[in-house]
Amino acid sequence: MNTSREDTNPTGEPASTEKTAETAETAEAATEAESAPETGAASPRQETAVPGTHRETEASGAFIAGTPVHSPGGLFAAETFSVIALMLFALTALNTRLFELFGFFFVGRVPTDTSAGEASALAAEVMVAGGLSALTVLAGALALLRGGAGTRAWSRWGAAAAVIVGTLLVLVSVLTFLTLPSGA
Repeated sequence: MNTSREDTNPTGEPASTEKTAETAETAEAATEAESAPETGAASPRQETAVPGTHRETEASGAFIAGTPVHSPGGLFAAETFSVIALMLFALTALNTRLFELFGFFFVGRVPTDTSAGEASALAAEVMVAGGLSALTVLAGALALLRGGAGTRAWSRWGAAAAVIVGTLLVLVSVLTFLTLPSGA
């Protein structure tokens, strides 16, 4: 695209910089005058001239405006509960005995001769794993509830993952507990 003066001036007269600037100002003033009565809103120049008249309430608007969003910190912040949920999830996931018992009793449906002591030990293992899974879900849900516009994305992702996988582990624990032998 060529924007030389000969191309932009169809009459062939030499264009002066004064006429060009004057024409641009009158065109801009005309478009502002036309748009203001229709929308009833102030022009962008008037809006930025008065400080404090326009506030963004969403994080995306604050990001675009370049203003920092205050993230509540401290002991009961969403990030804290998210880290707690992830640590509890790690404890539950590293306990492979739950998955072994689930596969043995629920999936395999293997009948076993177990004494009362063995049955209660297996039940205790499954209950501990289920309790840790329930605490994982609780901590993740608290992190999601405490989160807001200023919450970091990793915290929301970690808490959501902990809630989803923790709920599945609670379900596995309940199903395993229901299929454990009674030890009679």
